Amino acid sequence: MSEREPANVLHCGGSSPSVAWSTINAGEAIPGVVTTLTWSLFGERTERGLRGAFCDLGVLTEAQVSRPTDPDERVWDIFFGRAAANLETFRNLADRMPGTSGDAMESQLFGTVRPGVSSRTQFQRYPVVGLKAPMAMWGVAGRLDRAGEHIGPWWRKAVTAAPTMTTEQARANLDAAARKFAGVMRPHVLAAMLCQGLYEQVRAAAERAGKPGLEIALVTGYGDMAETAYVGDLWDVSRAALSLDEFVARHGYHGPNEGELAARIWRLDRSPLEKLLGHYADLTDAQAPRAIEAARSAERVAAERELLGASARTQRTAAAIALKTAARFIPLRGTGKAAFLQCVDVARAAALRLGELHTEAGSLNAPDDVFHLTLEELAAPTLPAGVGDLVGRRRQLHERYKAFELPEFWEGAPVPFVPQKAEPTPAGQTVVVTGIPVTPGVVTGRARVVLDPETDDGPEPGEILVCRTTDPSWAAVLIISAALVIDIGGPISHGAIVARELGIPCVIGTRDGTAKIADGALIEVDGSAGTVTVLQSGATA
Repeated sequence: MSEREPANVLHCGGSSPSVAWSTINAGEAIPGVVTTLTWSLFGERTERGLRGAFCDLGVLTEAQVSRPTDPDERVWDIFFGRAAANLETFRNLADRMPGTSGDAMESQLFGTVRPGVSSRTQFQRYPVVGLKAPMAMWGVAGRLDRAGEHIGPWWRKAVTAAPTMTTEQARANLDAAARKFAGVMRPHVLAAMLCQGLYEQVRAAAERAGKPGLEIALVTGYGDMAETAYVGDLWDVSRAALSLDEFVARHGYHGPNEGELAARIWRLDRSPLEKLLGHYADLTDAQAPRAIEAARSAERVAAERELLGASARTQRTAAAIALKTAARFIPLRGTGKAAFLQCVDVARAAALRLGELHTEAGSLNAPDDVFHLTLEELAAPTLPAGVGDLVGRRRQLHERYKAFELPEFWEGAPVPFVPQKAEPTPAGQTVVVTGIPVTPGVVTGRARVVLDPETDDGPEPGEILVCRTTDPSWAAVLIISAALVIDIGGPISHGAIVARELGIPCVIGTRDGTAKIADGALIEVDGSAGTVTVLQSGATA
């Protein structure tokens, strides 16, 4: 399984033996094994978005934004259908920036610094960064706000019209979706990087004031965030204050595995929503998302007073600026993600329409064959010769790749392995999983381990959700969950942001929680300490 397959869209083949890669963080962007069409959309455009964000900060020149032909120099790539980040490239970029380093970047993004590596500061770009970074920072909010104002109405119109489009119209929409996706990815990545830096500033301010851990309350309660706005709307549907049709018209681009173009998002399958609405109907008014958000907002205001009151006089102004800036920028992470997910859904709708038309014409065997073709192949006047065999081979590869996993870190080329399910904990032995504390609170309950949200059952009310990663569609599920445990991510990841906003005890960045916690196990989540203790293994039946 370690063969090099240069023509395989889902496997770059590897890199030089000295280049280190990690699925951590990249797996949060597009988790699991993706289809050919999904990588065709995300791969090069996200690379340009990442490099473009560093260009906006002054770290790279505009000429360096294009995707390098050499995998050793790329920011990310694909291995056996899974996205992975190039640690060497990230370190090199960080070493060119004042105020951070390769070690700091590796620790923040990937959770550790490998033994034997060290930062190598490069001062050449410092003057340019000093000029460009402030302008980029204060301009990115407007860029994302404008993108959201444009892309939202365009998405709604495009997906509504898709079922009756001609081949030419569907191709044009697919091209437009790819272009708009690329356009929004650059400011989205920039905002995400700034959010990480601002969180660190708030954390450091709390530590200097002798209030370590207070940052958890300081970066929440912003209200009306993209990640949680639709949860309030779904609550309204459960109270007959909003129709399900209107909800789907507003938020139908969300759904299980929503970053994957082949996913059955809510616009295509409402059954996950209908199940959730039954659970929502049993909740009390005190559990309403907007009521929880209001309480979190009050807690944040109180925490801000506590921080400023405890800060030294010489540090209060800097702390106040950090708090104000974080309040403006952290919600932008959801704004950018919503915009690019709407682009993904327009591409999905256009691709499905092309699949229907090609199937009717006899060129494809089924509409969903399109997900095993590239954007370029779908844009061409005719499909590739032998398209049926090509789709068949790619389908087989996709299924084969799903049967194994990759290590979190490797150098050169990864060695796949077959994962083992979590075994019951032997009597008398305690298993403790550790991660990053996100939301305080101690909760005991049964674990619901969800590896694939499209096929695995979601949590029942009061259960603790244990998962590899989350996307925005999971916010609707979190409101009924007692707590949240996530393998991949950090304090500014989507799952962490939503958990804080909804006041759900959460531990993130466990890396092996889904491997060590069996479905149905009785566990205790301590969202303040960042620990998950397995109290009793075994199924609930």
